[in-house]
Amino acid sequence: MLKNVIDEYKSWETIKIKEDLDRKAFNYSVLMQHISGDFNISTFVRNANAFGVKNLFYFGKRKWDRRGAVGTHNYKQLVHIENFEDLKNLKNSHRFIAIENSVENPVELSNFIPQENDLYIFGEEMLGIKEEILELCEEFVYIKQFGSVRSLNVGTASGIIMNHVSSFLSNKVS
Repeated sequence: MLKNVIDEYKSWETIKIKEDLDRKAFNYSVLMQHISGDFNISTFVRNANAFGVKNLFYFGKRKWDRRGAVGTHNYKQLVHIENFEDLKNLKNSHRFIAIENSVENPVELSNFIPQENDLYIFGEEMLGIKEEILELCEEFVYIKQFGSVRSLNVGTASGIIMNHVSSFLSNKVS
């Protein structure tokens, strides 16, 4: 079976790839809230794999189209959060950071300093992050844009955020 992996992993069993990725993961997590559909979930999963995210959570409908993940869902488990109480329980181990541009006084990404155990929360296009989830967040971050649109889709925004956080944490370790 042909695997969509870097050359180093070509001959490895899937379980060994998972173990190695877990060992090398950066100590932060991401969560996508998506209630109305499954757009961008595959890109979100691919981004989490590409940028070495430790934990990957999803709050919304259980079913999603995995084709766009191009196999990356085989190497990092997407944990489905069943209800709001389970989501709130993540606060016991994470600092909640909303990626949201519609709140008062968000921090521009280039001025934001990531921390270990952060949980970056992404909403859905048009609806954003649910108010009850925003109320749980300690910080609000936005991506500065220079064009005519108000926001980016979750797939694009999550890649930018994960790249920023992983780069920051990798430089901190070096």
